[in-house]
Order: sequence, then C-alpha cells, then structure tokens
Amino acid sequence: MTDKTDASQQTGGASAADPVKGTSLWADAGRRLVKNKAAMAGGIVVLIMVALALLADVLSMTLTHFTQEETHSDSYVLPRPPGARAVPSVHVTFFPTGGPHNFASVDTDKNGKVTGTELSAAVSHIELGRFDTDGDGKLNEPEFNAAPHGLVAEEATLAYQDDNGDGGLDVEEAYEFVDIFPRNEADAFVRKFDKDGDEELTEAEFPGVPEPRPYILGSDNAGRDLLTRLLYGGRISLAVGLLATLVSFLIGVTWGATAGFLGGRVDNIMMRIVDVMYGLPFMFVVIFLMVLFGKNILLLFLALGAVQWLTMSRIVRGQVISLKNREFVEAAHSIGVSKLTIIFRHLIPNALGPIIVYSTLTVPAVMLEEAFLSFLGLGVQPPYASWGSLASEGRIALEDYPWLILYPGLALAVTLLSLNFLGDGLRDALDPQMKKD
Repeated sequence: MTDKTDASQQTGGASAADPVKGTSLWADAGRRLVKNKAAMAGGIVVLIMVALALLADVLSMTLTHFTQEETHSDSYVLPRPPGARAVPSVHVTFFPTGGPHNFASVDTDKNGKVTGTELSAAVSHIELGRFDTDGDGKLNEPEFNAAPHGLVAEEATLAYQDDNGDGGLDVEEAYEFVDIFPRNEADAFVRKFDKDGDEELTEAEFPGVPEPRPYILGSDNAGRDLLTRLLYGGRISLAVGLLATLVSFLIGVTWGATAGFLGGRVDNIMMRIVDVMYGLPFMFVVIFLMVLFGKNILLLFLALGAVQWLTMSRIVRGQVISLKNREFVEAAHSIGVSKLTIIFRHLIPNALGPIIVYSTLTVPAVMLEEAFLSFLGLGVQPPYASWGSLASEGRIALEDYPWLILYPGLALAVTLLSLNFLGDGLRDALDPQMKKD
C-alpha cells in the first residue's frame, strides 16, 4: 500500500484533492504586462492624461481659474510668460476685505462710488506692492526685473517705462506695464455687480477687490491661459485618437474577418480593393474629404478612421484564415451555426490579441495625423483646440515665445511615447511564442 507522501511525490507535489490549476492566455498576458515596467509606466501616463482631460472643467475652476475662451489682452496684445498674472472674468476670487482691499481705499475720489478705473488702479497698486520690497511706492531696477511681464525682452526695461526719469516706476508709469486688470475688463466687472445701472459700485454693491491669478504656463497672443487650453485640448486630441481608432476597428475587423472566412473570389475582390486604397496617399484623401465636406470635427474623426482600417483588415484576415479550419469552427458548422455568427462570435473573439495590440498602436498614429492636419490649418477649428492646433499657433512665434509650442509639443510627445510603450508591452504580453519568465 502506497502512503500519501509517495502519492504526492508521484504527482509532482499535488494530491488528487488539490489539482494543479492552469493559467489562461489572458491571465498569463496580464502577468507579463505587469512585469513590463515600460508598458506599465506608459499606461499610467496615459491614464493621467485621460484623467486631466476629463477633469478639465474642475481644474479650470480650481487650479487655473481661467476658462478656455476668456481673453485678457493688454494694449500690447502679446503672449505673457509663465508666472504673469491676470484677473479671471468667470472664476473670480477676492482678496480678504480690509487694509488696501476695502471699499474706502479703492474709492480714491471719496464720492461713495467705485468706477472701473479706480478698481483697475487698486489692483495695479496691490500688484506693484508685491514687488516693491523697500516700500517706497516705486519699482527700482531689481524690483522691476523680478516682476513677471508680457513685453518682449528688448522693451522690458525700466528706462523704457520710466517717463519722468527718476529711476523708479510708479503706478501711473507702470499702468500699462502691470496691466493685470485693464480698464475695459474692470469696467465689465463693475457692470456685472452694478444693480442700479449707473456703471459705478456703491459700498453695498462692492464685492471686493478681485485677486489676480497666474498663468501657470503663460498665455497665448489672445491673452488666453495656455494650461487651460491644454487641458481642454487634451480632450480633443485623445477623443480624435480613440474615436478614429474605433471607426478603424469597426471597418477593418468586419472587412478582414469577412474576406478571410469566405475566401475564394470574394476574398480576392475585397483584398484587391484594399490594395487599391493602399496606393492612395492617405493624408491627401483626408485633406480632400475635409475640403469637400467642410472642416467639421465629427468629419475629422470619421475621415481619419476611414483611412486607418486597411492594415487592420489585413491583420484580421490573416488571423481568421489561420483559425477558420480549427475544430471549434467545424463543430459550429456541424450544428448549423450561421456564417455571420461564426465570424462575430467565434473567429473575431479568438483573434482579439493582435487586434488589441494594433488598436493601441493606431491611437498615437491617428493623434499624430490630427496634429499634422491642425498644423496645416485643416484640423480642429476654433473655438475648439487640440494639442496639434496649439502647437501650430505656437510655431508662428517660436523665437520670441517658445512656451507656446513647447508645452503642447511636450504633452503630445509624452502621450504618443506612452501609448507606443503600452502597445509594445501588449504585443509582447499577448504573443504566445514569447519565452515565459
């Protein structure tokens, strides 16, 4: 009689009551993917980008305090560098009441009313006070250089602004330089809270002195906050990549699976159509569609997806041809399952590995094509913005205002690289020929 120890040794250490559990292809692929550090890092970055795009409304309200449409153009109408400040027109916050922020200090003419001019001057006084370290009411050369501004480097000198030549910049001289709250914006702010319609605020109507907020990544040449536009632009860029890939997926998988399963003359005709379309310059086809039907963002999704399905169809066709003579397909034939059901319920699910991999690599390709079209002025149109259109706007002023192209280009590059790392990781994880660790 053999004891339990001998039986356990004969079965490789597992008793009959505790059988060895197998590992499915998807579970094994998941294990490999988790061990691929580059793919996991890419996936995390992509998730972060998607989260930032989805939370653009919340971040606009709580982080940047600017909307993507609002403009804050000063008299120079020049982009402002990172750190420059402006008063938001929608998500307004106020200084704590008291000291230089109360009604009496803003009402300089003491007539019991605050005008837009007085409010604009009050904000300028407060902003100048942030850099007036010696408290003399003027900005000397070091204080001036420490203050962020929006003038080009050649003009951003104290001597250029110092009208009376006393070596310091007072509020009146710095009015245009500071321009945190231009008079036209201050007048609009007053009208917003003016209940009696006299375009002046009484003490009861006065909400407080609005607090300027920084342009974290600078502003564009229309005075719009670049970070806010990047957040909303991420929505468009990622949506273009995902939705165009979905269009490519639907067309390519259906076409390729049908051609591969039916075979014969049908396969020849369908794949010759693919070959002919391969001979057409894809980008010119998209440009032609955009010119013919108009610059519509929905058409952009469809057009990019409609020229990306060809490779997908070839991949799916090859997979279906290798699967259609397998036993499970013959069994489905023998019990009378329709051809359509065999294609969509048996063949395509078993070819999902390569399909998923190619789809993840299609997303960055589509995003890059959208960026190229936006660079040509044929992509996303105002008031919408994408990372590609923002980079296109930035290229015009690359030498003087490099941040306008640097940040959109960086967001696009990081996302594309991350998607490629994720796609490569999925390819390795789903390849059954890969050596197991």
